[in-house]
Amino acid sequence: MNRLLVYFLFFLFSIKAWTQSEFSTKTIQILPTSELSIKGDTNISEFGCVFNTAYLEKNRVVTYKQHGNAISFNNAVLSLQNKGFNCGNNAINKDFHSLLNTKEYPIIILELTKITFIEKEKAKAYVKITIAGKKKEYSLPIDIHSSTTFRFIGKLKLNIKDFNLEPPKKMFGLIVIKEEIEIAFDLGARL
Repeated sequence: MNRLLVYFLFFLFSIKAWTQSEFSTKTIQILPTSELSIKGDTNISEFGCVFNTAYLEKNRVVTYKQHGNAISFNNAVLSLQNKGFNCGNNAINKDFHSLLNTKEYPIIILELTKITFIEKEKAKAYVKITIAGKKKEYSLPIDIHSSTTFRFIGKLKLNIKDFNLEPPKKMFGLIVIKEEIEIAFDLGARL
């Protein structure tokens, strides 16, 4: 019985070691030329919030595995501090932080789980986004440009109600923020 247990444990640990060896690790440097913004709309006008990339962690160790025309990722996470967003003036910034419940949830998390290549510079990215403690999964088309560095460009439209966020109303309900927002990014990286 003990010999069977030893064989089973050896088999179990060798499978675990074998599956881990399929993944590679790479340090990715996020470039200061990167851009990320959120655009929204009210019943009166549009608004935009730009993220200051100085709040990003510059180097990130990512674990990945390539299989066919796809790459799966572990630890491909961008943590965006809410205070890094600037919406143009203090009143809009205050409303933005109120919407995101920044005091309780100060960080938005973007996690890349997989990229599937469609053609040379076109791919589909699969991401998990956590806002105000609620996680949702999305897929979106991205453009990938490479030379000595890489650029990942894309846009994602999402509904803030998916994250149980309640759009603020201003001036006794005369100004209402619409539920759909757009996240646009142009992420520069060096591998």
